[in-house]
Amino acid sequence: MPPVRHIVKLTGERLIEKKLITSEQLEKALRKQKTDSRPLGEILISEGILTENQLMEVLSEQLGIPFLSVEFYEVDKEALALFPKDFLCEHLAIPLFKVHNTVTVAMADPLDIRTVDRLRLLSKCEIQPVFATEIEITRALDRFFGAGDSLERAIQEAEAGVKMALGAGPAVSPVKPAWAGEKSPSAEQVEGLAAAAEKAPIVRLVETILRQAVESRASDIHIEPDEEACRVRYRVDGILYDVSPPPKQLEPAIISRLKIMASLDIAERRLPQDGRMQVRFGDREVDFRISTFPTIYGENVAIRVLDKRAILLSLEDLGFMPDALHKFKKLITRPNGILLVTGPTGSGKTTTLYAALRLVDAAQQNVITLEDPVEYRIPRVRQSQIDVKAGLTFASGLRSIVRQDPDIIMIGEIRDRETAEIAIHAALTGHLVFSTLHTNDAAGAIARLIDMGVEPFLVASSLIGVLAQRLVRTLCPKCKKPENLPKEGLFSLGLKELPPKTAVFRAEGCDECKKSGYRGRTGIYELLEMSEPLRNLTVAKASSGDLQAQAVKEGMVILRQAGVAKVMEGITTIGEILRSTDIQRPLDNQS
Repeated sequence: MPPVRHIVKLTGERLIEKKLITSEQLEKALRKQKTDSRPLGEILISEGILTENQLMEVLSEQLGIPFLSVEFYEVDKEALALFPKDFLCEHLAIPLFKVHNTVTVAMADPLDIRTVDRLRLLSKCEIQPVFATEIEITRALDRFFGAGDSLERAIQEAEAGVKMALGAGPAVSPVKPAWAGEKSPSAEQVEGLAAAAEKAPIVRLVETILRQAVESRASDIHIEPDEEACRVRYRVDGILYDVSPPPKQLEPAIISRLKIMASLDIAERRLPQDGRMQVRFGDREVDFRISTFPTIYGENVAIRVLDKRAILLSLEDLGFMPDALHKFKKLITRPNGILLVTGPTGSGKTTTLYAALRLVDAAQQNVITLEDPVEYRIPRVRQSQIDVKAGLTFASGLRSIVRQDPDIIMIGEIRDRETAEIAIHAALTGHLVFSTLHTNDAAGAIARLIDMGVEPFLVASSLIGVLAQRLVRTLCPKCKKPENLPKEGLFSLGLKELPPKTAVFRAEGCDECKKSGYRGRTGIYELLEMSEPLRNLTVAKASSGDLQAQAVKEGMVILRQAGVAKVMEGITTIGEILRSTDIQRPLDNQS
């Protein structure tokens, strides 16, 4: 709820004078207030007519109480220590600084005399209340006390604030699958969902879920309906973690709010939908890609967090071994040919290709991409997004791209024979082509292209290299502990003994890493560089095993060996390497 709960009615004339609202908008809000117990300011904000900052400025001027932006203040820890955490969180107040015997406290409702008196008693100081927005106070409290409390508070507030609106009406009943005979919701039901989704507590709850995911470094958010519950999970460093679950009754409003933000159809609950939205957190803008999918207990929502800062990663930041990095850089400067990056979903293939594109000279060369979807924007690179409904597929788009006089082409993924053949012909006619493929290792990419129906001699003549990769969690530097590997551990790594002065660590767990023992991820890479013997084997349709054996003979470091190097550098653990490479046999040719 917007601040100043004790003000029954704002001065509408003042808002009109400042040209923040029109007289018609004021009249409409006043009419709505007669059937809605919310304050006028909250109604104007929920209708999108007024922002919370604008409301605060008017109240500040009207009441003579200063309005401050908490984000621009370094909170005084000495002042913060004067008050219990639970009290500050419950009453949305945060002390900013103390001068002599007076503490300046930012409050969502500085006219709440009872709270001001309690602050005075707790601190034994005079209190100078000032206006601040609820969202900025919440963020500041999260910085000092953790985001978990914030989400729980948002859930409690939303549950209390919309309980009446979300009752047991059909507009918010759990969705049934289309095969259960569910009809499309009526206009009245849709209006009810839209109204619930626009209520301030739901707006803040959804914003808190998104913000906490960003602050937790999550790559994905999952909102998962069950028969009696609605679960929320964040994927952090490749692993899913449960967070505070909202009540089942809030699920329809939460999902409707996300759909509204992503410009999706809230009336369509029987078919999958995909959309995109951008949310600002302070001075930071984050993109989210949202996908909905109907299940028997409601719509499942998966949200990919697209933090724009990730594009700043260079190839050097990704975890390449020096020799593999040198060879990969040489490949991306070749004038023509196909360079593939392979690995499972979520292994960082797109990040690697973006890092490669940032290294090429886009000012001197024409670089065009075809992606599904475009995750990050790259300066001076022409990026295009697949739209199957409009007829723009990888194959059809690629045909047009080659007529755009490109030097370098990036294709988000080679999924079929047609796309593969067009990419190969582009490479053979003087273009450098980057793309991804879903295979377990580098050698498997060659067999995969041939299985698609591409002629082996075309693969051999166009392919210049394949990079297979995985992401492994890195040990938390605050709590990692050295350990002595048992013989079984050495054997799993293909080692008889550790080299002298080599330290191996285990994951311990602390507050910094949320007790997981890991913080962040790095890549392990397997780079196959095409050679004459490998081309001959490709034409002869040799097996993936024979291709890998030849590549290893020529010096290729396989994924497990790259992982062993990370373990021996103290970067990760044996368990992470075994999990990510998914090969249980010990390595050969290791000493």
